[in-house]
Amino acid sequence: MSFSRIIPHRAAGYIEVVFDGHEDWLSAVDTIELIVAAVEQLDVQRVLLDFRLVDMRIAVSEAPHVAEFFHKFAYQKMSIGIIQAGDLRACATINAFANNMLAQGHEVVCLEAAADVVAWIGTPATGLRRAS
Repeated sequence: MSFSRIIPHRAAGYIEVVFDGHEDWLSAVDTIELIVAAVEQLDVQRVLLDFRLVDMRIAVSEAPHVAEFFHKFAYQKMSIGIIQAGDLRACATINAFANNMLAQGHEVVCLEAAADVVAWIGTPATGLRRAS
């Protein structure tokens, strides 16, 4: 079961998504819908995806399809910061997702250390415009 949660950081201009528990196609769709709603409500383009607690149930081969769904549903380009999972299999899926998001024109940064996360939070998105 997925216990993912979305934490708005309006003052800093981003939302944080903590993936907690098992994440499969169905829960990914639900989470994407929540992310897009939060992005639209707060009028932000920055999303911090924290995968440290995820139990990934999405195959590497499915990750590009999840990214395509995310891109089509979002209606805008985003700046995405990714905190990787500790599990190598999950990391492979997350990397496939990240690479596809890059190919779709989104700005994606993998954040490996706490200092990277702090720097990403303090850096506003640049050059991003709403997709038409």
